[in-house]
Amino acid sequence: MICCKNYFNRVGSLPFPSPKNRFLLLVVAAGILLFILGSCSNNQNTVTLSSGIADGYYNRLGDQIGNTSTTVRLSVRNIESLGSQQNLERLLEGKVDFAIVQLDVANQAMRQGKVQAVATLANEYVHVIVPKDSSLKTFADLQSKRVAVGTSGSGMNYTANQLIKADNLNIQQDTSDFDQAFNKLLNQQVDAVIYVGSLGASKKLREQFMQNPSLTLLPIQTALVNNLTVLDPGSYQSATLPTGTYMSRPPIPEQEVPTLSTATVLVTRPNMNQYKVGLVTWSILSTARTYSQFYPELQNQDAALLLRKGLFYIHPAAEQVFEKGDPRAGLIHYWEQNNDLQAGVFIFGTTSFVGLLLQQWRRQRSKKVLTTTANRISELRWLLPDHAQQALTGIEDLSQEHRLMFIDGAVTTEVYEQIRQKTQTFADQCRKILEQQRKKFVMDTLLLLDDWQATLQQDPETALQKLSQIKQRYREMLLSDQIDIEAYAELMELTLISLMTLMPKSDHRPT
Repeated sequence: MICCKNYFNRVGSLPFPSPKNRFLLLVVAAGILLFILGSCSNNQNTVTLSSGIADGYYNRLGDQIGNTSTTVRLSVRNIESLGSQQNLERLLEGKVDFAIVQLDVANQAMRQGKVQAVATLANEYVHVIVPKDSSLKTFADLQSKRVAVGTSGSGMNYTANQLIKADNLNIQQDTSDFDQAFNKLLNQQVDAVIYVGSLGASKKLREQFMQNPSLTLLPIQTALVNNLTVLDPGSYQSATLPTGTYMSRPPIPEQEVPTLSTATVLVTRPNMNQYKVGLVTWSILSTARTYSQFYPELQNQDAALLLRKGLFYIHPAAEQVFEKGDPRAGLIHYWEQNNDLQAGVFIFGTTSFVGLLLQQWRRQRSKKVLTTTANRISELRWLLPDHAQQALTGIEDLSQEHRLMFIDGAVTTEVYEQIRQKTQTFADQCRKILEQQRKKFVMDTLLLLDDWQATLQQDPETALQKLSQIKQRYREMLLSDQIDIEAYAELMELTLISLMTLMPKSDHRPT
């Protein structure tokens, strides 16, 4: 794309052609255009990817990306690393083109606009592993214990420390690698091992459970899970380790284990070559089922939805592939995606003067869009926190307007990305406020219902007077989308059952 841009920048300075030479000029321009497209497409189709330790989960995932990228004639050089944190560092320093990272590790850089997601490739679950005869029963019991938290530079180490900080634990951290950590666990040199990875994707972890059936998994308390998912909903979600995930007889785990999960994400820089980003994305999307060994849901569910699941900051080229498919659809597709190329050909076909006017108009319009967006967001911000839903609807409508303008070529990719980041940041703020309000609304309603039931047993007449207040609260929840119509009906039914159950006690009071 750089060669195309440089060429058309030079073309824009050509003098105005005479009418008798215009046809000849158009023929020459068409030939040059075909030559340029051919030379641009023949650029070296090689990219670099930072993955993980040799034979580890990330490294095997990197090999899989390399294998499927051959379908689009793209070569991927898979580079070993210590894990997510080192991968992200390499990407930010420009040492690699792509990196495999945990979503919680990359989220801050995404919010800052330094990296963008290409696809979600798996979900990683937190495993807290201890001997069955251990006195430890839950994550909170790790206080003052010796715990293997993964090697420095790994995503495992990052997530473990996030959990430890959130639970205010003071532990003795051990940064041994996987094999050393389990040797120490079996020799009672550490009390627990924290592992983060895709279910069943780690052959080494499965082998540890098979060779040592005396090992078991600790649950992570619900309060800690809720705390992290509320504080950073873009990074974490509550999850469950299913019974028998690693062994069927005896089952390991013996029962479902509450835990936390984060996504495995392929990321790149915003300024990465868009065509190559599109090729990598299409190679994954078009062969999605081959990734089911890491992401089981890809076997029989909508790949495009799963690969974008939980991602707010997607690279425009990747998003284009998810919506329109193969980026190599031909000259027409190439033409539609390159506004600079369109402007250059337009200059050849008309005059350099008209072309320059068009470019100037687009720049002015882009500036106006930026200013208008900032003003609209400022107006919507006044709606917070009392009218967060109205603000969210407004910002989503604004985002859709920008998207249509971008598709129509009214704004440049650079400007579109700037306004997209602004609107997404504000939308995230609205959603966070709405979630907090919803939880408070529900909690207040439950407390009101408990109080009403207690009053119904002690003073039925007063309770009946409060009944209209209860019903009004339900209606408010329904109208504000805190609950759906089915939940509304269930709440009304529950209230009626409580009334029918408890009222007879008041009918037999002594006279």
